[in-house]
Amino acid sequence: MQKRILIFLVILIGLIIIVAGYFGLRIYLGTRNMTPTETCRVNDTVFCIKDGFVNAYVFKVKTGFLLVDAGMDEGKFKTEIRKLGIEPKQITDILLTHADNDHTGAIGLFPNAKIYMHKDEKQMINGENGKFPLVRFKWKYGPYNLFGSNDTLTLAGIKIKVYHTPGHTPGSCCFLIGGDYLATGDNLFYKNGKIEHFEDFFNMDTEKQSASITALPGPATLKYLLTAHQGVIRI
Repeated sequence: MQKRILIFLVILIGLIIIVAGYFGLRIYLGTRNMTPTETCRVNDTVFCIKDGFVNAYVFKVKTGFLLVDAGMDEGKFKTEIRKLGIEPKQITDILLTHADNDHTGAIGLFPNAKIYMHKDEKQMINGENGKFPLVRFKWKYGPYNLFGSNDTLTLAGIKIKVYHTPGHTPGSCCFLIGGDYLATGDNLFYKNGKIEHFEDFFNMDTEKQSASITALPGPATLKYLLTAHQGVIRI
């Protein structure tokens, strides 16, 4: 009996190692070619923050500072945002393209900020759904506000057009901010002047994402694409 248990445990541990190795390799291959922009001032009103392999963006507007996504790590994010002369307490609103950990990890830095996400992303933070089997996350950052598909928001005094682009997650969105900036999160790659779907391994439904991003405004109508993993792309 003990021998059977031992064999079972050895097989189980072996399977765990294989699965962990597979996911680790896919994540490495998927992230090694990501090219986030270093923390910088894009112009007088837009700032880029690098936190590991992901970018977040700050908009300085009349009534405060709007943050689009919130990085991976509180300590790193705090250091980077202060390089730009911005204190976390100045952030009044946080707009999430989606709720993956590399876009929400530093939310705890911003006690004064109101948080916004698409209504379909709620399932990703309440344990109902997960990106991978058996992987579920619970929200720990306090109250949040939900918006719908194709809504137009006014946050911190600036108009934002919502483009619901499900596929990476159910509630993934892109945001047309002030008419000139498209904040894209993990909803696309920009290659050779064309918009393409994001890395397939990280998507929950690439086919749905490919269909949803066809509704985005064409790059020629924009001044900047503000991507999460390709950095700032000036059109």
